[in-house]
Amino acid sequence: MEVQISYCNSIDSATISLAERKLNIRFAPNGTGKSTIARAMQFSLPGQEASLAELLPFKFRTNNPDNVAPSVAGMEQLDNIMCFNEEYVSQFTFRQDELVANSFDILIKTDAYIRTEQEIESIISTIRQVFTVHTQLETLLSDLGVLSSAFKVTAASALSKSTKGMKALAGGNKLLHIPAALEPYRNMITSNKSVQWIAWQTKGLAEFGELAGKCCPYCSGESSEQQQQRIRQVGLEYDQAVIKNLMELVDVIQRLGIYLTDLARDRLQEITTLPNGLERQHETYLITLKSQTDDLIEKLTALKTLSGFSFTEGENVAARLASHKLNLDFFTELQSEETIRIIGALNASLNDLIARAGPLQGKLNQQRDKVRQLVRKHQEDINGFLAYAGYRYRVRITDDAQPRLQLYHVDHTDVVTGGSQHLSYGERNAFALVLFMYECLSRKPGLIILDDPISSFDKNKKFAILEMLFRREPSDCLKSKTVLMLTHDVEPIIDTIRAVRQQFNNQVSAAYLRYSRGVITEQSISNSDIKTFAQICTSALQAECDDIIKLIYLRRYFEILDDRGDAYQVLSNLLHKRASQEDTRLAMVDGRYQLMSEASVNSGCHEIIKHIPDFDYAVQLEKITCRNYLTTLYFNCNSSYEKLQVFRLMDIDPANSVIQKFINETYHIENEFICQLDPTRFDLIPEYVIAECDNLLQPPAAANDDIGREIA
Repeated sequence: MEVQISYCNSIDSATISLAERKLNIRFAPNGTGKSTIARAMQFSLPGQEASLAELLPFKFRTNNPDNVAPSVAGMEQLDNIMCFNEEYVSQFTFRQDELVANSFDILIKTDAYIRTEQEIESIISTIRQVFTVHTQLETLLSDLGVLSSAFKVTAASALSKSTKGMKALAGGNKLLHIPAALEPYRNMITSNKSVQWIAWQTKGLAEFGELAGKCCPYCSGESSEQQQQRIRQVGLEYDQAVIKNLMELVDVIQRLGIYLTDLARDRLQEITTLPNGLERQHETYLITLKSQTDDLIEKLTALKTLSGFSFTEGENVAARLASHKLNLDFFTELQSEETIRIIGALNASLNDLIARAGPLQGKLNQQRDKVRQLVRKHQEDINGFLAYAGYRYRVRITDDAQPRLQLYHVDHTDVVTGGSQHLSYGERNAFALVLFMYECLSRKPGLIILDDPISSFDKNKKFAILEMLFRREPSDCLKSKTVLMLTHDVEPIIDTIRAVRQQFNNQVSAAYLRYSRGVITEQSISNSDIKTFAQICTSALQAECDDIIKLIYLRRYFEILDDRGDAYQVLSNLLHKRASQEDTRLAMVDGRYQLMSEASVNSGCHEIIKHIPDFDYAVQLEKITCRNYLTTLYFNCNSSYEKLQVFRLMDIDPANSVIQKFINETYHIENEFICQLDPTRFDLIPEYVIAECDNLLQPPAAANDDIGREIA
């Protein structure tokens, strides 16, 4: 898969070649545009056009006459991409009772689980089909819920006075029993807009009555004391909330009428039309009706939501299904012909399901066995990783119907709640990365992107994560998936390509991303490209290059071997431009090192000649002290790494302390990896560093080009 990225942030052009079904590690220094590559690939999916457009480089945001736009090509066949980055970690939330909110879906809901779940669903679905055929069941459940919620029974087995239903009925039905003084308002009070009218009437009087004086606050005409008293009585007699509750209660009782017995309808008609509110026998009846209503809601809801999760471990499925059958003998107020018809259909469907209880029991047992196996395996794998990586946390997966991943500390027996309060960023990052892997296994994206996932970890944790992600069976990790790992850390490449390459079984494709003037080019990395610095120095001594370059490498070769003998002393004096050669092995006198003996100098030169046959101290010293020669050599160097070594010989202060520090760190051996990419082949020095050095130097004039030849 070859991906072309154009005009995204600082990238004008980038070509990324991905080997499918392998781990593709792309190494690049910070500032190269790795995160831009990851985001551009994510935003290449359909529907992400607006997000991709936001990557337009700043240089085109003010003036873009050619209508340049960000684009990504080569990923059209992908319909799902998952990316692990800082944004993923920041969105990774820890719940009080489990480590991650969707741990069941991530860890347990595999393809095999889903297939068995679908088989269980196909058996159980006959019950829900009754709800589909008899669409009024949904309305019945909804209306029963409204009626039930209107009343609440207290611990003393009485109706709570604070509920909507009791407030609506406590004062009687004043929509029917209108006070004589308010008879002129009958049309408004009994209309379907009575609630709005009462609100308007009482609000107008409260806010403007005093201001209006003897005028009517509604029509501004003169009103008598009797008229004003009538207006005030509306607010005293009627409360808009009470009337609203009463109307809703009456409406829902009317809708439920076909499910109620004639006697029940008559009793409710009486209760909702009382002139002076409820008496004790009325409340007793409402308690009975609510009890039956609640029981029926519970029974219908259980049937509607029946699934594999409805059955507990070891439960007899046939007996459990039989317990769901509805016996209308216990619903005396709901024994209408319509109720009998619908309940009969549900019970008939249950009888059919009970006849298939055996196969259903087998599927449930099969699914639970698989869940137990997954729980045991995932728990062992995650805890093994945590132990190998040195984390003092462990996880446990509950044995619920829907298992949850819970966090424990090795020094504490109770579950750790609020994980984000206890875990460091590195620990959260590690958990997020491992669970990201499981989420990828669940969602099966066509491309998985890891944007600098492990650079912040120490070496042991880095390898433990690589082991967890890529060194197990393909069904349990990201092995054999198409993965792009973008990193500024060369260690994963050293580990997978050289150090333990057999363990990764040719599953890794590695390359270096070089950024130059907006263009990213890809340079493949093989085992032979990863060398010890001793090997790099030896190769340089055999290459066709200037003797000064070879002398620099030779001195570093002796540093690696910790050989500070005669040859090292000679090289050190030469590269420090000393005409008189000091011996740093001898004690200092008056603040200066003593000079090397003639025998030591000759011995050192003889050793150097073994590596550089034409070596002559005086000739090389003249070259090193010639600014024009070094400048010419600098601009003729084939690699940025060697440019920095030559630049350092010129004793130029870059003024920029960051650049100075970079040059010094690149030069000193203690900052090199034991193994690394060959700097003569891979241009690892950031472009801005070389640009700064170039600015401090000017190429020598053509007339001075003969200086080197004259010295030689």
